Amino acid sequence: MRRRGCPAAARKRRRGRRGGGASGASPRFVVHETEEAALLLVPAEGDGAARGPRKRRRVAEAGGGPGAGGGEWGSRLPAELLVRVLGLAAASEGGAVPLLCRAACVCRLWYRAAAAPVLWQRVAVGRCWAAPGQKWVPAQQKAALGTLQWLAAHRFSLLRHFALGHWKSLVPAVLQALAASSPHLATLRLNHCSGVTPEPLCLLATSCPRLVSLNLQGSQVDPWTVTSFLETAGARMEQLSLTYSSRMSAIFALLVGGCCPDLRLLEVNAEIKQSTQHFQLPIEQLQAACPQLQVLRLLNITYYPKQLPASSPPSPGFPQLEELCLATTAFSYVDNHMLWRILSTSSRLRVLDLRGCVRVTPKGLEQLTCPDLEQLYLGLHYSDSNLSRPLEGSPLLTWKWRHSLRELDLTSQSFSQEDLEQAMAAFTQGGGEGGAPLLRSLSLTGTKIALRTVRALIASCPALSYLNLSSCRQLPRGTKKVYRSPDEIRQCLQQLSTTSEDPETPGGPI
Repeated sequence: MRRRGCPAAARKRRRGRRGGGASGASPRFVVHETEEAALLLVPAEGDGAARGPRKRRRVAEAGGGPGAGGGEWGSRLPAELLVRVLGLAAASEGGAVPLLCRAACVCRLWYRAAAAPVLWQRVAVGRCWAAPGQKWVPAQQKAALGTLQWLAAHRFSLLRHFALGHWKSLVPAVLQALAASSPHLATLRLNHCSGVTPEPLCLLATSCPRLVSLNLQGSQVDPWTVTSFLETAGARMEQLSLTYSSRMSAIFALLVGGCCPDLRLLEVNAEIKQSTQHFQLPIEQLQAACPQLQVLRLLNITYYPKQLPASSPPSPGFPQLEELCLATTAFSYVDNHMLWRILSTSSRLRVLDLRGCVRVTPKGLEQLTCPDLEQLYLGLHYSDSNLSRPLEGSPLLTWKWRHSLRELDLTSQSFSQEDLEQAMAAFTQGGGEGGAPLLRSLSLTGTKIALRTVRALIASCPALSYLNLSSCRQLPRGTKKVYRSPDEIRQCLQQLSTTSEDPETPGGPI
């Protein structure tokens, strides 16, 4: 008597054969990046020759293959296309972690594609194992360190940009892992980290000859650690970002001594509670030691210039400087003379941020040799200074840079209504490329701007996409707010067009 087979067992056997074929068909490859940014696929060692020919799977004439329904599309993507897609996705997410870690769990093809070193050139790691503010338990510390050490050994061979944020321990071990496996590292960011010591940082500087950028903002780092690093790698450093401390003078002594001749960016900031710290800034010595400087940011720091002897030579200036930021929330010693000492030869300046610098006047700004300034920030957002503010002079700024100015901040300035009207006339009468103003961002918070001036300004600036009219007492209720898009600004113009220009119109707080 013929024995009937079990349908369930038969289906199980068919699923097993089908699954084995799909997994065995997954390609094995190694991805390389050529000089022309093309992706080159090379078969992995041991593939192909060691395996014999496989039997071709039988396909029913009417049913089609297993992937006919689209269920296996992920395993049928060309490898180079999948690598390219993952690269674009990682770039949009700001780095390889955690996107590639999750993509590797999809299937074997995705795992091999996500393992391509070309995709792991930019990595940022933060609080991945604990919630913000939560202290790590020993098990979490072990898991975090083990994961990073494994990634460094198996994924970071082409790593160029690495950022570590809010790690209160294990930082030396992470730096040692990078030094052992990432010879192409160019940028290192350790933000709000603790336990950064000289030995692993100097080891990283020695093992990574392409390291040119160091960012330690918010991290608890002893100045001796920074000076040791600069003594090792200062000759090639291009970017240096630090948080101010009371012993910053040792670092500036190295900088003005010429340890970083190719420095392009120097940024030193301080928290608001630290803004009462004062230090002396040797302007001319820094200019001579860092002639290639393009960006100088001294944020929320109270400093004063070093006095020059009467027989001192002319200031060399910063001829390559494109951005200067001296914004502060506290008292500022920056005045017209100090600003001139910094910018005497900076004809390429594009960005000037003087928020909180009450001593700088429009007359002093008008004398600068910066013909094509694009962004000018003069807002007094948090200034409590009792110094008198200029009541006139704003037209000197707008007419000087009407052809190039794209962003302007006059928050809480005391210019009169007539003075502001003359200043905004620089934009209502054209001045940009093709005759139209280039202005795209304007903050008039707390100023005495008049309704008719705002109306003419909006109608004449088609590129305007940000307009802040908060606390403008001369404007009617309902219009004193922030407009963040061209559509909102056009609605503001429609509302202002139906409003009376009667100066008696109430315009108190919203």
